[in-house]
Amino acid sequence: MRQEIRIAGVGGQGLVSASVILAEALGVIRDFEVVQTQFYSAHITGGSSCGDVVMSDEKIIFPWVQEPDFLIALAQDAVNEHAAALRPGSKVMVDDILVDDVSGIPEGVAVIPVSFTSIADDVGSRRCSNMVALGAFAKMTGLLDLEQISSAVAARAPGAKDLNKAAVESGYDLDLAV
Repeated sequence: MRQEIRIAGVGGQGLVSASVILAEALGVIRDFEVVQTQFYSAHITGGSSCGDVVMSDEKIIFPWVQEPDFLIALAQDAVNEHAAALRPGSKVMVDDILVDDVSGIPEGVAVIPVSFTSIADDVGSRRCSNMVALGAFAKMTGLLDLEQISSAVAARAPGAKDLNKAAVESGYDLDLAV
């Protein structure tokens, strides 16, 4: 079972960090085959950015995400740039504050608005919206339980460990049925 996951937005949102943490959780903790790649523009902060994770229970021959099974879009730019790669059956979690136009997402793709930014603000820092997204992704997909994703975050996430832990737990506590 090959799964392609893209975490996208703009530079400064911690997208690459989130993809590295996700890859570690899936590869080291869950023992899947995993490849993590990343892209960011020359602008760094504010430019287009994404972190990709390919996971499989078999050897990964082709390491690139071409048609994400799952897109986490933390900014409008992410939807604008990556919607065309989605196919029916894909799922997209979009930040309900920073993404206001999902009209470019193809039919048959499940769009799940999530309050990543608002929840991060409530936890104490907008900068941890990526950690909220990891918790929500883990819960929604069932690929990782709270202990597994929290362990990866504690091992890898820069910054305040208590804040990151609270953000992951807040994301995991969401009821996001699709």
